Amino acid sequence: MPPPTLRLNTVLVTDDGPRYLVERKLGAGGFGTTYFGHRVTKSGRVMELAKVCIKVCTSRKDWHGEAFFGELLADDPRVVRLRDAVVRTTGSGTSQRRKYILIFDYMEGGTVADAIRRGELCWTEARTRREIKALLRLLARLHDAGVTHRDLKPDNVYLRDGKLVVGDFGITQLDLDPRHSSAYAMSPRFAPKEAVASWRWGQADDVFQVGLLAATLVSGETWGTETVSVPAISRLPVSDEFKSWIWHATGAKAKRYWDAGDAIEALDALRTTSIAPGRVPRSLAGQVVVFTGGIAGMPRREAAEAARSAGAVVQSSVGDATTLVVVGKVNRGAGANEGLKLFATRERLRRGQDIRVISDAQFRRAVRSHSRRAVLAP
Repeated sequence: MPPPTLRLNTVLVTDDGPRYLVERKLGAGGFGTTYFGHRVTKSGRVMELAKVCIKVCTSRKDWHGEAFFGELLADDPRVVRLRDAVVRTTGSGTSQRRKYILIFDYMEGGTVADAIRRGELCWTEARTRREIKALLRLLARLHDAGVTHRDLKPDNVYLRDGKLVVGDFGITQLDLDPRHSSAYAMSPRFAPKEAVASWRWGQADDVFQVGLLAATLVSGETWGTETVSVPAISRLPVSDEFKSWIWHATGAKAKRYWDAGDAIEALDALRTTSIAPGRVPRSLAGQVVVFTGGIAGMPRREAAEAARSAGAVVQSSVGDATTLVVVGKVNRGAGANEGLKLFATRERLRRGQDIRVISDAQFRRAVRSHSRRAVLAP
């Protein structure tokens, strides 16, 4: 079924009186057709500063959803402002048809996707953090009310005076159990794989899309679900703590931030969460150790055996039981698994897990100290 359309030069009259002139088509998609227009006076004079985007929705359900959330968030500067909602009836009798129309502010700056196509997007980390946090605050308002947006992709996030503004609430949903609600529509390219497989959407999945958006803003390239990997995140021109935040926002479901509030807390706390080497424990006995990077002068297998000889337990990855992480030199060519361990360490430290971080040199000294004590023991 073709998307609904409007005739150019049509004047739409709303219940409250404002009138809008449909001037030219902007585009069409699965959820409707959009047009550029202006507000006009009763006499037909065009109000040059009152530019609008007119959307004819494909379905009544989409129209109701966007109209509802547009009214609900009308006071939020991070949302594209909904000006009016109109139902236009044509024909009569059995040939009568209704068109469900929404009128928004026209966004001169276009979308994040438009900025990428123009080659104008490659933000600093500081700017990206600031704007992502503002977007998360909006998302937290929705999540606190049991609402998930479900479509925070570059085509639906706009730029106004250099700031991020969210639009298109067509598949936004209010649910009694918003963490695991069913989804009747989504954009697979920007959705977690498990959400696509199950057709269920939770608040953590909104945060997943914000993580993709953060990577998009600092790289100047569109990041989708297939783009995310530890090596790709490691190459981003941002600090290690922001890389860790992006990884956990877009990582495995069990490790993902569970809602926008949790993601904001992490974004703030990771600034002060250090994984710099600290004090060595008095003994390696009883420690649960994870190695990351190369131990100078000692192959990994030999280092693990030395740790076990000193009474430690060696793990291959950072987990709930980890108490000690030994950080050596990370080889760029083999950095994926090692980077993941450091991302996990930083996030677990933020959450309060008692993990000590030491350097490979500190580890070697601890092993030598244990060996000397073992030799001197009766």
